[in-house]
Amino acid sequence: MKVELRHLSARIHRAPLLEDISVRIDRGELFGLVGPNGSGKSTLMRCLAGLQRPTSGGILVDDADLARMPARHRARRIAFVQQQADTTDRLTVRQAVDLGRIPYLSALRGWGRSDETAVEAALTAVEMTAFAGRLWHTLSGGERQRVHIARALAQDPRLLLLDEPTNHLDIRHQLSLMALVRALPITRVIALHDLNQATACDRIGVLSGGRLVATGLPRDVLNEDLLAEVFGVAATRHAAPDGSPRLHFSHAL
Repeated sequence: MKVELRHLSARIHRAPLLEDISVRIDRGELFGLVGPNGSGKSTLMRCLAGLQRPTSGGILVDDADLARMPARHRARRIAFVQQQADTTDRLTVRQAVDLGRIPYLSALRGWGRSDETAVEAALTAVEMTAFAGRLWHTLSGGERQRVHIARALAQDPRLLLLDEPTNHLDIRHQLSLMALVRALPITRVIALHDLNQATACDRIGVLSGGRLVATGLPRDVLNEDLLAEVFGVAATRHAAPDGSPRLHFSHAL
């Protein structure tokens, strides 16, 4: 699924959250969003998910206006893992992941083998198969996050939106999640705080004060001048043992 934002702006109580954002995300691309706290990343992700209407401008998905797309149609194509998602229901892990199949169910189509297969594959992908019978409220924050991601994968989307998905995850599961996201053959937009994780994206966009101030390849965008201006840190670049680029930060400028 290709995505195009055209002069997108969003406000709440007259306070600007996003200002005149235009960018195209190609089909199958892994696009990272980075920026300081309050830069507009979560607002932009909510707009992409169709959960928040922009004040002006619009979003096209495969050349169709997202604002005019029926909710069920949208839910079969776009999955969103929010930063602060939760549930108060007394659900098991498997039941929580089952919710990802709701857009495909109707009075004429009940639960079937394809739904079961999708749920099993999603649980396996996030290493939560052994937890399938556990109750939601007994899980740690990191385990809950992995269940939310499994629910999104069970939805079988063409566009996957992830808002700070590595929050609450230990380092092993951060690495495995990023490897999983990189390998998915769909369009993915991921908001990240960790700039070193962002270097694994095909392209990134940098938000600052609700504006998109830079887009491009991570190695080009995440340069010393931009990091100093937007994030207020000094940075040096070096190669990790596997040859991948790594940034080292210091507070002093």
